[in-house]
Amino acid sequence: MNVIPVMKKFYLFLLILIIFFFQFSILGVFFEGGRSPNLFVALTAGLVLFFGFERSLIWTALAGLLLDIGSSWPIGLGALGLVIVLWLIDKIKDIAEFRSKRYLFAFFLFLTAGTASVFFDFFLNYFFRIEKIFFPNVSVQLFFPSFGKDYVLKTIYTAASAIVVYFFVRKIPRKSETFSLRNR
Repeated sequence: MNVIPVMKKFYLFLLILIIFFFQFSILGVFFEGGRSPNLFVALTAGLVLFFGFERSLIWTALAGLLLDIGSSWPIGLGALGLVIVLWLIDKIKDIAEFRSKRYLFAFFLFLTAGTASVFFDFFLNYFFRIEKIFFPNVSVQLFFPSFGKDYVLKTIYTAASAIVVYFFVRKIPRKSETFSLRNR
């Protein structure tokens, strides 16, 4: 059984918290309304490619719950959406064999994260439409924006941020590296 070391768990938790604060506080300053990337989808793409489905499931659910806390939709919806995206990326990873294509890895990660971002938005939009059918008195805003320049830029920014987040996930020190740095 391959277990994630304690220090790696701490760094992953810290990375998720940093992404949470960055997503809901700093990105609004730099990006206009609908152009802000979804860093949680980018994190999900990085986790599944580096750790695999089983080892990143709990981290994705935790990130989804933090996404729900920061958003206006019901608790659990973002976590469910990210877990579905996690499963989708894992299936794409099995078909595409990312690791064997050394020079095309960033391009495939970009395409996969962009597709996952669109799928996540479609999932939220679909859920909001179902909620409106069963609860007509609830005012539900449609999350999925109209397909235009802002949405295309949001998807591109999310896909590009997936590359950056993946390399942060990859640089989390291993347990042996952490102890060897302390001994120097």
